[in-house]
Amino acid sequence: FLFNDFTKADKEKKMERKKNRAVSFFAACMAILVVCSVLVWGFQTSWGNVAVKRLNLTSQDGTTVSSLIYIPKNATNETPAPVAVIYHGRSNHAHSNDTWSMELARRGYVVLSPDLQGGGESDPSVDRSIQAKSVAEYANSLPYVEKDAINLIGYSAGTQTVLQTYKAMPDQVKSICEVFGPFMIQMAGGIDDVDTNFCLIKSDADQYDYFFIGDPQACTDYVTKASGLPEVVSGQDYDRNGKLFRYSEIGGTLHQTGNISGETIQAILSFEAAVNNEPVARTVDDTAWLPQQIFSGIACVTMMFLLAALVNLLMQNPFFASAANPVPVKVPRKGAKAWVLDALFAVVIPIILFVPVSAYVMVWTGAGTPWSKFLTSANLNGIMGWLLVVAAIGIVRMIFAASKRKKEGKPKHLSEYALGGAAETHIDWSKPAKGFLMGLICVTFVFVWLNLLEGFLGINYQVWNLSTYLKMSPMRILRAIPYVLIIFTVMFIGNMNQRVLPSTGDARKDMWIAVAVNTIMTAFALFLLLLIQYGGSMLLGTGQTLIPQIDVYGTGKNTSCGALDFAFGYCYMMGGTTGVVTYLYRKFGNIWVGVIPAAMFAGLVTLSGFTLIA
Repeated sequence: FLFNDFTKADKEKKMERKKNRAVSFFAACMAILVVCSVLVWGFQTSWGNVAVKRLNLTSQDGTTVSSLIYIPKNATNETPAPVAVIYHGRSNHAHSNDTWSMELARRGYVVLSPDLQGGGESDPSVDRSIQAKSVAEYANSLPYVEKDAINLIGYSAGTQTVLQTYKAMPDQVKSICEVFGPFMIQMAGGIDDVDTNFCLIKSDADQYDYFFIGDPQACTDYVTKASGLPEVVSGQDYDRNGKLFRYSEIGGTLHQTGNISGETIQAILSFEAAVNNEPVARTVDDTAWLPQQIFSGIACVTMMFLLAALVNLLMQNPFFASAANPVPVKVPRKGAKAWVLDALFAVVIPIILFVPVSAYVMVWTGAGTPWSKFLTSANLNGIMGWLLVVAAIGIVRMIFAASKRKKEGKPKHLSEYALGGAAETHIDWSKPAKGFLMGLICVTFVFVWLNLLEGFLGINYQVWNLSTYLKMSPMRILRAIPYVLIIFTVMFIGNMNQRVLPSTGDARKDMWIAVAVNTIMTAFALFLLLLIQYGGSMLLGTGQTLIPQIDVYGTGKNTSCGALDFAFGYCYMMGGTTGVVTYLYRKFGNIWVGVIPAAMFAGLVTLSGFTLIA
């Protein structure tokens, strides 16, 4: 009896220690998020001198358009401030422009940054030009801004939106600043009828400019012709019909890096200072965006740890704890052959397949096809199609492995696929059901937290769209469901092939080694592809990519050039969530409790930063 009492007490102490560690893990994540949130808010609002709010405006066609507004304390009815309206690119949203918005607001500008056509919270079915004009008109109606002196700023596809807005209300526009968009200006028909202060900022390694116009010299020639000036040189100011005209070429940047390029931000600030009387005097290099991005980045990474901490905490409850299994002992993969095969199937083959697969999937699922009713973003579909092909390769590998085990006469237990205990041969469906319930709890908790962040502080966690955490609207949840299912399929198949590493004899050390290896191996194909394409493009300095893109339509427009844009986010997302699943598998003996919440988190939370329209 004494022995049984001692054993029972010892088990209770172990369970109590596990609960305490789970609570401590969760508390540590929340503490980091709180600290980062306060710091991000401080930098973004100049420590309370700027109010950041979310507006829901009624567009001209009666639909809702959502917008962030930055209101500095110097902007009053008695002392109206200059106003800037920033239009994001195709795959962005209002928070994508936080770096620009905060720097302008720190200098006393009132800034409006709307969600346009499927970005963030606005209606995805409305023409963005209508939404953009409605926001500009609202900005001009505010009593604390300078009247008929709107400063329009556009990024990428937003450069065309700026021109459309200007043409709809030219008498109310004081200046135009176009960032990384000569190709979009060409598509919009040029700037012959633009008669206001104008600045065009170009990235020297812009893939889109290269695909549609040519190298930087060809772009300069086009800008010279479009402006009607005899010569245009980067860095010089010109008088164009009595208005300032400026062309700035930014070195060492990509099309995708405009929001985190210090030189680009300084070019924007320099132009705006040249055409406006700024209420708060600051030099162009007096910026706060870098620490804002650093602490936002720390918060983004912490969110992945928070997901693991939430599931770990829920698994301390007896109801959810029954989904756990003793962690099975599996034969590790050893030797050079195992690593070579992993590198071949997880890295080399996926890299080779990315460009052609993403290009053709974008065509097959693009606007007007039956698929577009369910998979509503062509660019997103490109990378999703590639992920499914990579998953199919994983299935083929599993089939060969299962065939080999059968020939060797080895039993086929669920533990071989990380789905159950060592002797289980049939799935206990209560375990994936509990995984789904935990996923619902996790994403609900995250969405409540994100709503509180924006509601009280006006911020979110967003770093150059590497990772974006936005509160979700019902429409975006609905449209994200097909992508959640794709991500689940890819994660499920990938994690059934968990790499089993040799043991060091230290369970905790083995866990973190496994987390690191699986995270790196999962993200490495996209990471390496980014280095090849974007690193190579920066070295070449023309916008050309080392791996040629594909002109599927035969029109000179490279279909696949947009798909890799999403690799920035998915390199982070897929690698991070694989680390979460590995951690939970090592603790609870199956991937159900990790894969299902991770797929829901990735699809509904991190996916919300991308445009869900064609």
